Amino acid sequence: MQLTGWMEENGRLLEPAEIETFSVSRLSACGGEFLLETDDCFIRDKYHIMPGNPKGKPVITADPRVPDLPLDEAIQTSVSLRASDDAVTTLSGGVDSSLVAVLAGLPCIAVGLAGSHDLAAAQQTAKTLGLPLTVKEIDIDDIREALDDVLAIIPRITPLDVEIGITGYFIAALAKETGAKRILTGQAADELFGGYARYGRSADLRADLAADFDGLFFQRERDAAVASYFGVWYSLPFMDERVVRASRTFSPDELVSGDLRKIALRSVASRHLPEEIAWRPKKAMQYGSGISSALAKIAKSEGCKGCRELIQNLVPDKV
Repeated sequence: MQLTGWMEENGRLLEPAEIETFSVSRLSACGGEFLLETDDCFIRDKYHIMPGNPKGKPVITADPRVPDLPLDEAIQTSVSLRASDDAVTTLSGGVDSSLVAVLAGLPCIAVGLAGSHDLAAAQQTAKTLGLPLTVKEIDIDDIREALDDVLAIIPRITPLDVEIGITGYFIAALAKETGAKRILTGQAADELFGGYARYGRSADLRADLAADFDGLFFQRERDAAVASYFGVWYSLPFMDERVVRASRTFSPDELVSGDLRKIALRSVASRHLPEEIAWRPKKAMQYGSGISSALAKIAKSEGCKGCRELIQNLVPDKV
């Protein structure tokens, strides 16, 4: 068997030699973030977090058997399974990444333009939590140089995908510089717990959350492509099946109330984080890092009306 990633059974990490003794049916009930090739088939984690394009054999998507847990216990279990020595946590100072960071206790990384919201928030949060933080300040020239790489790497090209792809480009590059192979993130918390502003206007919050959660496939594909370019990969504690199940036990009012969002998650986070971090509003990464505004300046300097026109000029065959 050839394993990429890691596997667990009932909350216990599995050793490669042990995995060799399991039947396909037992392997297909395991959790983790993995792509496993056996003699007869490929088995991959439920949400296809571990990148790869298996061919030539049948592909089985695992359906992990996990207990129903309270949200706090589910998140703690999920993070502990992913907090390996070769990992770092990307920290922006928002509740999602801060909760992962404090539970993992790993070194943290942060990127952004000098003076950006996310760099300031990450630095203050790391200091408050007593976590080591490696910061990389980037400038417009760095972003312009990275833009060509990102346009060649990501599978779907839209202004949003480019903005987030560039942010992820610098995160992955910094993770590699620190010697890490795995990057823990807070991705999927918004789609599970109602983090976007539009959810406050939703007529059917559960339906909207389900649709957005399904759409995370395209985000994972983009992020994995950028991370793989640097030989690292993302690990997503909120996409552990325990956490996904726990998130669905809350009523819409327990998730979103007017302008207050991710209420259930913030309530759990307040048990592990200072109140000002647990309930802190958060900007999207492309805005908080300053990369979106930097791309707008680059577009203007090259005679374009905005990021979309800049992309169309650079890769007209892909847009």
